[in-house]
Amino acid sequence: MASEEVQPDERRRHTRRSLRGASHLQFASHPVVETRTVDVSASGLGIIAPINPPTGMACNIRFLLPIHPERNVTISATALVTHSVFTQAESGFKVGLMFTDLSPQTLGLLVRYVNR
Repeated sequence: MASEEVQPDERRRHTRRSLRGASHLQFASHPVVETRTVDVSASGLGIIAPINPPTGMACNIRFLLPIHPERNVTISATALVTHSVFTQAESGFKVGLMFTDLSPQTLGLLVRYVNR
């Protein structure tokens, strides 16, 4: 295991909840990449991406969070790639993202979504 990788027990400090939908990933000076969300926690997001980003790379991620049956909120966050593994079942790379700078309001929305 490379020394840059986040250990599995460190990746699961917060409860995760399934979140299936479209998302948009962007690395500095690169075009936006369409991705799909898999799950979310207060500390990060799991996505399926058509690219294999390197561990530790900083990015911006944008996705919809359903906070009410008739209402979604767009979440935009900065994050770091914690891992990226190809999965044939999903026809892409399962990418783990760790949020790096969430506003208190955004963190509150994520916690409420995960805990409901």
